[in-house]
Amino acid sequence: MAMSRWWAGARRFARGLDLDALARLHGGFQSLEAGGVDALVSAGVDPERAEAWVHASVPATSWGVLTLADARYPRALRSVPGAPPVLEYEGDLAALDAPRVAVVGTRACTAYGAAVARHLGHALASVGVTVVSGLARGIDGHAHAAAAEAGRTVAVVAHGLDHTAPATHRRLRSRLVARGGLVLSAWAADVEPRPWRFPVRNQWVAALAEAVVVVEAPQRSGALITAARAAELARDVVVVPGRLGDAASLGCLRLLAEGAEPIEDVERWVAERFGRRRPRREKWLEQLFAGHTVSEVARWAGCSGSDLLAELSRREVDGEVVRLPGQRYSPGSRSPT
Repeated sequence: MAMSRWWAGARRFARGLDLDALARLHGGFQSLEAGGVDALVSAGVDPERAEAWVHASVPATSWGVLTLADARYPRALRSVPGAPPVLEYEGDLAALDAPRVAVVGTRACTAYGAAVARHLGHALASVGVTVVSGLARGIDGHAHAAAAEAGRTVAVVAHGLDHTAPATHRRLRSRLVARGGLVLSAWAADVEPRPWRFPVRNQWVAALAEAVVVVEAPQRSGALITAARAAELARDVVVVPGRLGDAASLGCLRLLAEGAEPIEDVERWVAERFGRRRPRREKWLEQLFAGHTVSEVARWAGCSGSDLLAELSRREVDGEVVRLPGQRYSPGSRSPT
């Protein structure tokens, strides 16, 4: 749907208004838009604001556009008071039709957190679940990357689609779109990333998901904002327990103390929640994908580290595993499912 002046104005001036409720009172969005200034003033909008609203300029964009009047607008987001009047998107909107789980966490993740995020992203996408996250560094990026190898993922960004933040995720963004995924923004195409937009973006991540999984989060983390909003919206809040005293997981421990659901085993949690169990991998590989290091898995399996590394090198060439920093690995694009 092309964006009209009215919708361009709604994106700028409708903050604090329930546009769906206004539309119902005026017989639908078409009637509300046709009513112009008078309809907005009768709804309580200041006359000067209403005048600027209906005469707003329409910014140029090369991206897809959805308004609240569009039947394709995400239903999960539409149901939230204050939902963005206009969304711009790149990719396939069908990615929103599947069950959706948000995987979020700190930008400064540990090697363990990166491995678990990738395990989660791959396991969810492998059974047809769309992984939602914010395309940020750290946990977000790892979850997107693994999900794009196995299925679909949706990135909700805190800026216009003419930008990618961080810039180092341009290739990741292109890859997730190429694999049938989606990038969504509530801002005009040319809007640059700014710190205050990220907490706003986190609310839309929570709204789109049926459950939010926090992998790693320190005491002050945007992921905790996402979790709090998820709880307000009656979405499930799920947490990967961290090690005691690990700064990257102090926020996770707090969420657990407040009653969040813990994940004790990624594969079991995915199977129990979605009723789709994947064939089990070798036990040592499951241990590796659970975030343990090569040295730890070698001791557990009773083999030498050099033998294990040789086997992993072979599987890496075959695309079955991806090597991560800190002696850790995640599922690859050809990982058995």
